[in-house]
Amino acid sequence: MLTLPYKVLLLEDNKSDADLTIRELKKGGLSFEHQIVETREDFENALQNFSPDIIISDYSLPSFDGLSAFIIMQEKYPEIPFIIISGMLGEQKAVELIKSGITDYTIKDKLFTLPPKVMRALRDVEEHNEKKIADAELKLHHDKLHEIAFLQSHQVRVPIAQILGLFSLFKFDDPYNPVNAEVLQMLQATAQSFDTLIHDIVEKTTDIRKMH
Repeated sequence: MLTLPYKVLLLEDNKSDADLTIRELKKGGLSFEHQIVETREDFENALQNFSPDIIISDYSLPSFDGLSAFIIMQEKYPEIPFIIISGMLGEQKAVELIKSGITDYTIKDKLFTLPPKVMRALRDVEEHNEKKIADAELKLHHDKLHEIAFLQSHQVRVPIAQILGLFSLFKFDDPYNPVNAEVLQMLQATAQSFDTLIHDIVEKTTDIRKMH
């Protein structure tokens, strides 16, 4: 679950460009704290220690580049959104970046488009996390139902076997045989026990559905 303020990791070697990016995000109403890095070593350290919610990266730096940073991030933190900023990025290259898994991109002279893209990316992460939690809860719900079904299946088979066994004792060729009265009493007791067991199973499964 993401919490405010968001953590923005900015991979940028130009201070003026970094300042412009930060200013634009603030203008867009984003509540965040940030860290600026420009080398591979600093980037890897920030991934581990700063734990960013989103990464905004210049496409090319003197000793590093955005695509390499993205590949490094993907190995350990594939869930973090990654947005590329470039001074000049052709449409074909932008499409290739998106296909490779980059979340989005922005041209430097159109930085006003960055805040909504950042917010959308963060919102997608939130929705993805909520879905993961919901899926985990649903799996737990199904596991509990399966456990009940497994445990109760044996208990259900017991009275069924008893009923079938009692029917085999019934003297159909001699309706007045005193054994039949005893068998009928035992059948009634078994049926009542079976009914109680079914009600118990229904109550347990209903309680689990209410919990979900």
